[in-house]
Amino acid sequence: MQTNKIEVSKEGKGKTLYVALSVFRSGRDGLTISCSDPDHAFKFGTTPKQLEKFRDKLDELHRRLVRK
Repeated sequence: MQTNKIEVSKEGKGKTLYVALSVFRSGRDGLTISCSDPDHAFKFGTTPKQLEKFRDKLDELHRRLVRK
């Protein structure tokens, strides 16, 4: 089953965060990574600075949703 929701393994009690991502072209050379979860939606490019923000967002989501 395909979903756009961010979920935690083991019915919300596990340690793994599942994030459905979409990757698409933006411009000639760029890529955009997005998640359309209605509660936690985000979108980042793939420059080094944007990838750092992407990593920070995933870390923040993991801390908030997994390490409750």
